[in-house]
Amino acid sequence: MEVSPKRDTESNADVRIPWHRKDIDGAKTAFITGAGGRIGRALARALIGRGYTVRVLAHGKNVVNTMPAGVVPYIGDISNKKALSEGCHGVDVVFHLAAIVSEYKAPTKALMDVNVQGTANVIEACRMNGVGHLVFSSSIDVYGHARKEPLTEQSELKPEDKYGYSKTAAEMEIESYKDKIDYTILRMAAVYGKGFESSYFKLFTAMKEGKAYLIGSGRNHLALVHIDDVVNAMALAAENRKNSSNIYNISDGVTYTQAGLFNLAADLLKVDRPGRHISPMIVNFVAKSRGLDSDELRFLMSDRIIDLTKAKKELGFEPTVRLEDAGAEMVRDFLKR
Repeated sequence: MEVSPKRDTESNADVRIPWHRKDIDGAKTAFITGAGGRIGRALARALIGRGYTVRVLAHGKNVVNTMPAGVVPYIGDISNKKALSEGCHGVDVVFHLAAIVSEYKAPTKALMDVNVQGTANVIEACRMNGVGHLVFSSSIDVYGHARKEPLTEQSELKPEDKYGYSKTAAEMEIESYKDKIDYTILRMAAVYGKGFESSYFKLFTAMKEGKAYLIGSGRNHLALVHIDDVVNAMALAAENRKNSSNIYNISDGVTYTQAGLFNLAADLLKVDRPGRHISPMIVNFVAKSRGLDSDELRFLMSDRIIDLTKAKKELGFEPTVRLEDAGAEMVRDFLKR
């Protein structure tokens, strides 16, 4: 495949411009923002395996070096409108994953600039280039962290933190273009699996040292989804155009409790199940000694039951990864360190 390097005068970055509308004759072409992230790299590999030509927005050469073989890099960030426009030109689908996820590390302005204004930049690039479909990675954090009723896509949005607010605002940006572009918004549960071990390894360490505490009663409901199922949901969204301009919840469809997850981890590690409890009022003081950050604590203290009915019926999404199997693999990797 031939490409023509072109200097981006806005960012002094080299942007790769395909000579032809289709990078490979007959192949679908996808453009991924946030391709340097854990989900982005997995998605790029999966799409290449499905026969797509894959373009990626990459911050620099270091990010490009982490990409699967065969991707076409466009150098720039989410604020670089020229790189976005060139990357979107002639593609069938754009997967918008670029976001600041760990809010405790990011100033509010930076988070909103990337997650909201960055999304507006992507939408405009899609509109200007006649992109057929935009798939957006959102979050169940738009519902808030503590809800008693099962959450459907029609449930009221009640974000409670900066990240949840930013994803809600980004969704609103996309929906404001509903007469101009087709889109699919995927509200993801907490992702686990290859590349997402860090937070779970902290829990495993506390388990092994006998220092794991249940927060509150431990009966709160936690929602998870494996990275392989996330990638499959995104591919289904891209290929099921009849249900575009729509929103779907994505999880593994299982309702866990905090205590149930802790017990599973303990059993896989072959250590005693945690029986001690700690008040949510003082957990922040203990969390620091365990290396837990505020994002991780919010997940452990969340209480949400996610309804998958719509994604199953309309997208044909069926989770395939069992937590027991993937958890056992993560524990094996943890013990090998």
